[in-house]
Amino acid sequence: MKPASIVAVAGAFIFLVAVWITLPWTSGDTPFVLDGSNAFLTCLSQHDYSACGYTGELNYWGLMTPVGDWPLLQHVPDLISIGLGADGHAARARILELLSVAGVVASVVLAWVVLSRAGQRAWFWAFMLVVLSSPLVWYARTTAAEALATGLLVCFVAATVLPAHPFVVGLAAVGAAWTKETSYPFLAALGVLGLVLAARRTGIRIRPHLIWGTVGLAVGILTASLFNEVRYGKVISPNFFEAKLHTPGIGRKLEYAAGVLVSPSGGMFVFWPAASILVLAACVVALRQRRDVSLLPALVLVLVILGLTLGFASWWTPFGWSAIGPRLALPWGLPLVLLALLAYGDALRPLVARLLGSPWRLLVVLAVVLAFTLPNIGTSWRPNATGAFFRQQNPPCDAPWRGGVEKWNRCQHQQMWFDRPMPLYGLHGVKSPGGAVTTALVALGLLGCLLLLRGELVPAQQRRTT
Repeated sequence: MKPASIVAVAGAFIFLVAVWITLPWTSGDTPFVLDGSNAFLTCLSQHDYSACGYTGELNYWGLMTPVGDWPLLQHVPDLISIGLGADGHAARARILELLSVAGVVASVVLAWVVLSRAGQRAWFWAFMLVVLSSPLVWYARTTAAEALATGLLVCFVAATVLPAHPFVVGLAAVGAAWTKETSYPFLAALGVLGLVLAARRTGIRIRPHLIWGTVGLAVGILTASLFNEVRYGKVISPNFFEAKLHTPGIGRKLEYAAGVLVSPSGGMFVFWPAASILVLAACVVALRQRRDVSLLPALVLVLVILGLTLGFASWWTPFGWSAIGPRLALPWGLPLVLLALLAYGDALRPLVARLLGSPWRLLVVLAVVLAFTLPNIGTSWRPNATGAFFRQQNPPCDAPWRGGVEKWNRCQHQQMWFDRPMPLYGLHGVKSPGGAVTTALVALGLLGCLLLLRGELVPAQQRRTT
């Protein structure tokens, strides 16, 4: 049974990787990012190093400069591609898509290394369950930055918890800092937590790692600030202070915070329940067993999740629409899962062993996880189907800087809670030949993950058979 389960998991993942590589999809803001790189190079060639093209007013697309307002995450590899001779949007977009694939593959490889070194190898199959059931099934095929950001954040967490050489920790901190300008305090918290866990496990001195991690974070912040100086004439993006780009009022912010978690059209618990429930379970177990386990990791995870949730809720579009699911929150899923498994893997064993001890409960878990994965699979084969979700409103919701802040929030409130849920539109692609094959292979992969996890956590004499 074990070899067959490993083949099922590996086969499902390899199939997805093949689909991601052979069927690339240019999505989201990618054309604007590529044009922004061109504009940045034009600014440098004209020796215009401050506020290049900056207007101070939001244009139709919500931008104040031709360089755009996106972080360095994709600009850096795009500028390198241009320097190496990549010509035109098609070639450069292809590179960004391959980086998305690399981000997910690197996350899986690093999870195996980290969990094996930490003596928690059994939990790798839970990590794979989270990956195979995630929105990354769709996003890894696209040029959207979320899959690459996921890889960089997992690299950063992996570098701290191993721990890697101090210089590698610093290098990973630079890459992680480029994912979002709002990520800095969360990176500091997760980085310190990762090093503390490494010190407890290995007894290694972490002072050099803390120093290099701090230097790396500082370098990341400095380079992002210099980039802002060129495009805005300010080291801090003016978007932070633009009222039209933020959610007004405490009540609306709290509503959107709830939406980030449980909205039927964008909540993490809806689009990625495996990751959400696993992290929640780890934190609950820590609180219930606080005399036997350290509360520090759980407190850090809870504070980071609360901070991220409130941050997304304060932005004018808390999910990162138009796109499927919680796009802005997506990159944080795998690094938080990895830290939760490392910190509380032993404490979670009895709970998961009881859950999977019965084959009937195992099948119920499989059915639930697969059901919530289907919209991600369907979207990967019919990417335009979810566009109908945004056309439910007549006329469609217009951006706050064009149609007004209050009108936008009323419309988004309706979409978030009362319109036909977005996952139902994603199901259209499941009916296609590619969607049917993917569903079958992913289902086998998920079953393999559960069987392997059960085999590792449940003693043979306690396993019941049907």
